Amino acid sequence: MDRKYHYTEKNVHDVDVAGMTVRLWSAEGAEGRAIIKRLFEPIARAGFVQPYVALMPDWHPGKDAVVGCVVPSREVLLPSVIGGDIGCGVAAVRLPLCEADLTDSWEPIGRRLREVIPVGSAYNSVVTDRVRTHPLWEKELRAPVSNRTLRKLVRQFGSLGGGNHFLEVQKDHEERLWVMLHSGSRYLGVQVRDWYVERGVDQPGIDKRLYARIPHLPADSPLAADYLADMRLVVEFARESRREMMLRTLEVIQEQSPQLDAVGVMREMIDISHNYVAREEHFGEALFVHRKGAIHVGKGQKGSVPGSMGTESFVIEGRGNEHAFYSCAHGGGRAMSRGEAMRKVSRKDYEQSLQGVVCAHSDLLLDEAPEAYKDIRVVMRGQADLVKTLYVLAPVLSVKGR
Repeated sequence: MDRKYHYTEKNVHDVDVAGMTVRLWSAEGAEGRAIIKRLFEPIARAGFVQPYVALMPDWHPGKDAVVGCVVPSREVLLPSVIGGDIGCGVAAVRLPLCEADLTDSWEPIGRRLREVIPVGSAYNSVVTDRVRTHPLWEKELRAPVSNRTLRKLVRQFGSLGGGNHFLEVQKDHEERLWVMLHSGSRYLGVQVRDWYVERGVDQPGIDKRLYARIPHLPADSPLAADYLADMRLVVEFARESRREMMLRTLEVIQEQSPQLDAVGVMREMIDISHNYVAREEHFGEALFVHRKGAIHVGKGQKGSVPGSMGTESFVIEGRGNEHAFYSCAHGGGRAMSRGEAMRKVSRKDYEQSLQGVVCAHSDLLLDEAPEAYKDIRVVMRGQADLVKTLYVLAPVLSVKGR
């Protein structure tokens, strides 16, 4: 590896995978080295990565990609690296209220939030004028999307989804309240990814055997240009959907605290996506940087790193570390698969871990229990050279669905 990429920190570990470097940030050493080699060997042998992969301390194998990775390339786009939930991200905002201002209101707030923000597979039964007239609907994807899908999207806009997506009210060390929510592009991102992956194999000059292992779009191809345009629109859909949910949340809190200026508070919202690709300059060259479960935080830029349900979350500021491509972890990262968590986490442990948190959940979510995730404080120690902590947040109210 060229000397300009050389970097030494006690929490940084370089793992060689078939001649490609995976640079791992971890406070626990290079644990999982064998798994890392297995997961990244196909892309290493394809030769697409330049100069190396940055692997965040919350990394774990995902359903269709490695979560917690930053994969730069020079000449190709890699739709499968960022996965199907394009634009998934986290929004957070600090309120001019303290926990004591809403002491007896958490149960009704939780019920109202479940009424106005659908969770799991549910969608909005009524489309408000604010959603119906959103300028987003005037834009068009280049990939064909059916009218049925578009009608469904209008009802899914402003809905939370399931899995690890959540909405929480939290408090910081000054007892000031925050709202944090994690959501994605619902099924739109999956449809866009699948359409481009299916079409990509028919591009002129494509090695079909290589493509079967690592779907890729030559960066100078018309298909790649279309994919980038559509990906940006899906990212916008996900971001605007989070914005709508944040506004609904603040309006619900406003019902209990009429002095709250919901629209004014929104101006200070932090919102960063963690599944996307962007053209960026690093080490003096232009690269396509694919982030899957990793956020971009430049020097001085604020971001949020949520813990698992019932544990602390962090509001952070980037240190501007180019060796991680100005990236950091996006959350706690799974320590158990969903099936393993369902087998190992007892109802008693689950309820004990959520003691003191008002839960407005659609179901008993054992697969989302804190025990199923990495210790968020260990994750934060592993990226001390990437970010500094501004606020540590404790959960007060949790909204989730299956």
